[in-house]
Amino acid sequence: MASEKDTEKDQLAASLNDLFTNVSDMIKGELQGTNNVLELLEKMNVRVGEDYKGFASSITDFGMPFKNLFPNNQFVILKQLQESSLPLLSLQRRFSCSSQPDSSNWVQSNQLFQRHPRLQLFEKGWMKTLHHLKQFVAYVVVTGLHRNPFIMSRILYLSLVESEECNRIENSEFGIQIFRRIERPNIFSWNTLIRFFSGLDPMIALHFYTKMVRERIFPDTYTFTFLLQAGGPSLDLFFVKQVHCHALKFGFNHNLFVQNSVLSAYAIWDSAMDARNVFDEMSNKDVVTWTSMISGLVAHSNYMEALRVFKDLMADDCQPHPNVVTTISVMSACGGLGYANLTKCFHALLEKAGWIETDVSISNSLIDAYAKCGDLSNATRVFDEIQNVKKDLFSWTTVITAYGMHGRGLDALCVFSQMDPLHGLAPDAVTLVAILSACAHSGLLDQGLCIFELMWRRYKIKPDLRHYGCIVDLLGRAGMIKRAYSVVESMPMEPNLAVLGSLLSSCRLHNELEFGEVVLRKIELLKERGGASVLISNMYASKNEWDRVVNVRNKMRERMKGKVPGRSWIQVKDAVHEFVARNDVDPKLHMVLRSLEKLSTLL
Repeated sequence: MASEKDTEKDQLAASLNDLFTNVSDMIKGELQGTNNVLELLEKMNVRVGEDYKGFASSITDFGMPFKNLFPNNQFVILKQLQESSLPLLSLQRRFSCSSQPDSSNWVQSNQLFQRHPRLQLFEKGWMKTLHHLKQFVAYVVVTGLHRNPFIMSRILYLSLVESEECNRIENSEFGIQIFRRIERPNIFSWNTLIRFFSGLDPMIALHFYTKMVRERIFPDTYTFTFLLQAGGPSLDLFFVKQVHCHALKFGFNHNLFVQNSVLSAYAIWDSAMDARNVFDEMSNKDVVTWTSMISGLVAHSNYMEALRVFKDLMADDCQPHPNVVTTISVMSACGGLGYANLTKCFHALLEKAGWIETDVSISNSLIDAYAKCGDLSNATRVFDEIQNVKKDLFSWTTVITAYGMHGRGLDALCVFSQMDPLHGLAPDAVTLVAILSACAHSGLLDQGLCIFELMWRRYKIKPDLRHYGCIVDLLGRAGMIKRAYSVVESMPMEPNLAVLGSLLSSCRLHNELEFGEVVLRKIELLKERGGASVLISNMYASKNEWDRVVNVRNKMRERMKGKVPGRSWIQVKDAVHEFVARNDVDPKLHMVLRSLEKLSTLL
């Protein structure tokens, strides 16, 4: 072993000796030939490998005596390729005092691009990481291309938008550094910053927009779209209205692209009136406009209005045809209403159009709609008709959910067992929520606990609040209140209303008033209490503790001020009737109450 190491050291020493001799000859002779330099660099890379880093550093740190600027560029690029640690500012500072690159220097740079195996990747646009991008920036700086604002804007886009998102904070710092070196940032540069920070920190995106306007750079259609993305669930409705006002001020009130973005933003915030006003004021509507309106209404359970909008779309021959997203939203509305007949009609139309065979998401939406309408047989039939190669994870999750909501836990377990992780069908967190919920609704205690234990060991998925909520519900339905409460206490995160509400329902089911009061005190600390007060009030009533019932009911009335009343839909023949809580002016209400009174006498 010792002799082999000595031999390697001798070879390395000989290589370094040849290397320094060649460099010395080049310096003494002041060689300017590009080919000699390229050959030397290739020799450095092949014969010396990683050990030439120190030599390259010494060349760049102690001065480069070449009259031609291009060899300087090569050494710095090689150093940056190996270390990728020299900051952009120091590189600019180092070359600010040197001679300016001329056109021949750029030609020689292109030769290096074509010959160097790693720089070829950049030429093809394969800069996937920040580490690679820094290498490319080093090349841009030393060749003088950093003075071109278009090139720097492109680098900014690569660093913020197209690079891998493994470290968004580091990307943002590097991107801001690039942005500050652009002499005259154009709208593309500003939009790139706003787009990136809209997903990272919306307030920073708003800050850059304000700064852009103050510098008299006028926004374009993309600016408002990125801003409205930033104002999604992170900010508030007031922010959306401010952006809408700015769009009108800058003359985008008839721009279809901007108006669609405004409409979607209002739909996200459940501002149906504002969304409808924007929708009605639009002179031109495309399929995105109609789909945004329908999907926004469906997302906030306004199913009847969503179907009315879809009816208007289909009634006007001048309007665009619905696309896949529109159809999925309509299917969700049918499922939310429990409108089985309309679901079957849509199913027939989709089969006639041939969409079911071409897009598995259509079949998935049909499975979900049929299941919510109570038609499990049609839901499973649609699932069985999907070719196995086309079934995606959502297909399996949807049919497991369908079995679970119909109390068919064993069938759900059978489907779950058919998922093969070796063929890309490993369950995700949502699938595990579906199967745990199915076990809870069917009383499959042992199977549910077993799956919960295997979540991390087999599937490498850490349980979150949804999974813990299913286990609490599973144990609570089985009457194991103490164990369910211990699960709540041992959770690695704070329980939310869904978890505590599930436990409180179990306490109500098994008349565990003592545990129910403890859980209620935890719920009182939450901002949203849901129907927890109703459960505890019923528990007090079952114990004939009427004073406490009155006290809880009074607190409920105080909290319910300003709440949106509940509503329900009932299908009678081909019509769907909507009933709203405490709506005494409905003309059909008295007929319903009289019929209900007659039925109650027969029970």
